[in-house]
Formats: sequence, C-alpha cells, structure tokens
Amino acid sequence: MDLEAYFLKTLQASGITWGLGDDGVLLPPFKRAVIALDIFAQNVHFKPEWLGFERIGYKAMVVNISDMIAMNATPTHALLGVSLDRHMDKSAIRALVAGFKRACEEFKIRIVGGDTTVGDRLHLSITMLGRARKLLERKGARLGDLIAHTGTLGQSYKALQTLLRGGKVSPKNKFITPYLKHARFITGARQFLHAGLDISDGLLSECNRLSAINRLAFKLHKPRTRAYKSGEEYEMLFCFAPKDYLAMSRRARAHRVRLSVVGRVCRGRSRYRALVWHTA
Repeated sequence: MDLEAYFLKTLQASGITWGLGDDGVLLPPFKRAVIALDIFAQNVHFKPEWLGFERIGYKAMVVNISDMIAMNATPTHALLGVSLDRHMDKSAIRALVAGFKRACEEFKIRIVGGDTTVGDRLHLSITMLGRARKLLERKGARLGDLIAHTGTLGQSYKALQTLLRGGKVSPKNKFITPYLKHARFITGARQFLHAGLDISDGLLSECNRLSAINRLAFKLHKPRTRAYKSGEEYEMLFCFAPKDYLAMSRRARAHRVRLSVVGRVCRGRSRYRALVWHTA
C-alpha cells in the first residue's frame, strides 16, 4: 500500500484542507502575522499505545494551537509535515486524520500544505500560522510583578508516571486530551499582562526560561511543589502588576478560569531543578 497517497487522499477527503496539490499556497494578506512550529515524535513525545492515533492527531495540533494562544494570537492555517510509520494500516491513518479534523474544526483551522514521507516511526511537524492584535511575548516582565498561572497543575505528571508503570489513564486526562479553556481569558486580560507563555515543559522550566529572557528572578512561593515539574499541562504562565490583581481576578471569574498567584518577579536569576519532559 502507498501510505503517502492514502494519507493524502484521506486528508483531502476530511474537508479541513485548502489549496493542496501545488508546491505552495497563496494566502490572503496577514496583518500582525504569527508563525509557530512544533515537532511531535513517537517514543519521544508520545507512544501510540498510550494515546491511539486519533488522539495523537488531535494532540499534535492542539500543542501548536496552545503556542498561538499563549501569544494572544488566533490560529488560522497550518502546514503539516508527516513521516508515517511504515507499519501503519489504513485504519490507523484514518484515525490520525480524524484527530487532525477534530482539532481543526474545533479551532477553525485549515491545513494548506506540507510534506509526507514514510519511515520507521511516526513523526509530525506542524507549522501554525495566525494573526494577533496585541501580541503577548515572553519578554516584558517587570520588577515586582506577580507570577500566576491558569488552571491546576500536576495531572500530566501523574498520568505519565501511571503509564510508565503500565497502568491506564482516563481519556479525559489532559496528558491524553489537552484542553485549552483560557484563550478568551488571555485576550480579555491582555492589557494587564507583561509577559507569558504556555506550560509545556513544567512550571519550573518555564520560570527558568522567562528568567533568562527577562534577566530577572521568577521567585516562587513554594518551589518544591511537585506539580511544578509537570509538563504538557498547556496552562498559561504570566506576570502582571500587583495593582491589577483585582481586575485579573474579575476576568478570570468571568471566563471561568482558575487563577493562582505563585510568586513574584525579583532581582537576580532563577535556576530551578526541572525535569526533562520527554518519555524517552
């Protein structure tokens, strides 16, 4: 079976593509264009037996969408690079495409191009394109800012430990099926946010990253909290002025988003001991 041909046929039949067939695509002009890319690799970021191919396709899309939301950008188009596992059958390919379709329909995204090949493992490289009115960047933290995150942390770490021991995890667990509930909250609170990013490698890793970029210390109240090591949470980490706490709290309640203040931006640098968030 020609895996590449069958994959492309199935993808085009899904209704989520636009302009496939040429070497490139002409898109309408973008104002404030934003581009992000992520790689999702078998036995590094996922194992097929843990997720199943439909959830692999969905999660691969959503982790890229999370990057866009973290920058207060709206994703609109995607380029899809796929190296199919030569052992995949038609049902696996259909499931993978179904996952892409679920994410694209949920977030109103069109796949406009990419490339395919066949190898020993499944590797996905997705380039997301979008637009932003007022970009939120990682640089911009100010001395004295409060450090906060959305949602609850730790669920993905617990799930990974369970899976590594051979146990089972609920499909509703965010490690299996990420959910991005904070997009509208970020847009509504953007005027108060100085810097931010999504929590993909764990809160400790992200604090180290923000510290290096801003040349300030992201001092946590309880740095030994186990949940802070949990990656693939896809919640938002950001900082804002203490005077804006009440306004931020009101917006969080309005959007039904949990807001937790966990530290303060100080002079110095942060060097927390964080986990390397890969499965292999």
